[in-house]
Amino acid sequence: MPPSRQAVDGLWRCLCPSVDASLLAKALERPTLSSTSAIRSRPRVRRKDCLHRHQGAVRSFGQQSHVQETTFNNSSISPNLYVETKWPESQPKPGSDTVANGSVTAKDIIEAKNNLTNVLAKAPTPVIYEALRELRNHHGQHGKIRPIIKFLLETRKDRPNPFIYESLIVANWDITGSADELGFIFDSMVANGVEPSIGALQSALKALSVHPDYLLRADILRSLEVKGAKPDKETRFSVTLGLLRDGQFERALEMLEDLVRSNQLVPGWIFEIFIYTLTRRGFIDEAVKVMQVRLKARNKNNQSHVLPLGTWYFLLDECSRALHYEGTKMVWDQLVQERIVNPPDGIVLNVLNTACRHQDADLATRAIELLAERGVRLGLHHYEALVECYAYNGDLPNALQVLCIMEGADIAPEAASTRSLFLLFRRSPQLLDGVKEMMESLKTAGYKVPIAAINVVLEAVCEEEQTVHKAIGMYRDLLQLCSSGPDLRTFQVLLQKAQDAKTAQELESEMLMYTLKPTRDMYEHFVRCSVVDGDLNTAFKYMAQMELAPLARNTSRRMWISHPTLVQLLRRCFKKMDPRAWAVVDVARERKIDLEIEIRKLLAEMPKEDMVLDERAQQEVASMGPEDVDTSTAAKALADVNQIKASGSFAA
Repeated sequence: MPPSRQAVDGLWRCLCPSVDASLLAKALERPTLSSTSAIRSRPRVRRKDCLHRHQGAVRSFGQQSHVQETTFNNSSISPNLYVETKWPESQPKPGSDTVANGSVTAKDIIEAKNNLTNVLAKAPTPVIYEALRELRNHHGQHGKIRPIIKFLLETRKDRPNPFIYESLIVANWDITGSADELGFIFDSMVANGVEPSIGALQSALKALSVHPDYLLRADILRSLEVKGAKPDKETRFSVTLGLLRDGQFERALEMLEDLVRSNQLVPGWIFEIFIYTLTRRGFIDEAVKVMQVRLKARNKNNQSHVLPLGTWYFLLDECSRALHYEGTKMVWDQLVQERIVNPPDGIVLNVLNTACRHQDADLATRAIELLAERGVRLGLHHYEALVECYAYNGDLPNALQVLCIMEGADIAPEAASTRSLFLLFRRSPQLLDGVKEMMESLKTAGYKVPIAAINVVLEAVCEEEQTVHKAIGMYRDLLQLCSSGPDLRTFQVLLQKAQDAKTAQELESEMLMYTLKPTRDMYEHFVRCSVVDGDLNTAFKYMAQMELAPLARNTSRRMWISHPTLVQLLRRCFKKMDPRAWAVVDVARERKIDLEIEIRKLLAEMPKEDMVLDERAQQEVASMGPEDVDTSTAAKALADVNQIKASGSFAA
């Protein structure tokens, strides 16, 4: 277990957090700044509750005395907060033997790096305090405040005063600070009887905008209220950013809105912090609204509200990635369209997807044009997004033109590329009447009409019509416009509507003319049509060819016809007394296809005369129980078997 540590004064915890009481006693020649026994007797509490624990003491300070407050220039530190210690003229100041005669300036201290201790040793104490004042306004240099104050307390033996405490608070503006350290500072101030000034409280609020602590912030605001100090602009900025950093986004947005409504000049970097923070947390809508507010402020011709390109670029990237239409279009119109920002291909693709999702054909077209200007080879996903935008807006001519452009660019549209057009035809069936003229005009203009465009028209016609005849007529007319000829998808669409054997045979002949080999699903449809009103010999021929046919794309890998088609075939065979039905039954049983219930129903429906002539049917009836078929009919049929000669044989 680590050795136990003794509590020391909060000021020393800020200057040297790792020091314990024993080391501190050896480092100092005199007792600590406050009563050591009193500090040790106090139970250790969470640092963020320190000011809250001493709230009564802070309030009593505000009631007993009033600190003179003045208006500060670029600082909230009152000039009278620090009064240099008056040393007797007969005694030299501590460390006077090492102080040079004004050769070191505050600028030297600020610019010192590795040799800070040597520079401080040669600087007069007033110069060191001047450097502390100037360090307040040097961004990124606040971490240098702690070693300077430590030098004043240890080497120059200065006593803590309000300015030192406030300088320590300012040191927490740096990323190395913390809300816990602020709590220790206020704890030490109260313990040493030092009243927190208005400037110190305001500086603490600024530190809490970087290192948020809700309870400590609330206590500081109450202390300011007790002192009768109204929060100024900088204080309100600090509180707003603190709420944002603390994750209280609604309150932070409300305070930002109040600042804008009060006609105060809100710095541009505050808007940027809101935009980055809200976007990273997923609040894209709120970030876009903040950006819009800042755009209005920029339109006031105030140079301090010029928007950095990095913010625009970041917002475009995040909005397009999240498919946020309003933010994407705002940035695109403001910068990309004006050629101020040139986003990479990945962001342009996200913009294209966003435009597709929100059906903005104009934005999608501009994104495609930008990619084309760069020489990017457009792919299927680029064009499909554009087709979907035009189709959603009911712009059929442009949608068909994009399909023709794809065909001309050797990017053959697929069936998935035309789903948006199919939905358009379903919403507006009247568009089918003029689609032929549109394709003819595109053909005349020199475009190549893809077969995918014809297929989607045929699919829409089959969806609207009860029979396939109109679709076949449309197929004859439109096929003349397509130089590539039909594909399997064309006949799949037509076969879905074909219900008779004659139409199926015509489509099969058409496929063979274009050297297209039917798939197994198509052969099954041929079997089904032949069973309905065709020849059983043709049906069995299709079944034989089906075994050698390839599987259609994206279909199940079944090796035989489906169960409904098989039942239809058996019913037709039983009706025609075709002995090949039992061969089909045997194959089905070998392939573990359950047909027992259907076979029992077919046997029960079979006439007595037919059963007497069918020996296999008699065997099937004999193997069934009394609950399966009518036993009296079966018994009578079996009794007449010996008297009637079987008239048929079973084909294999």
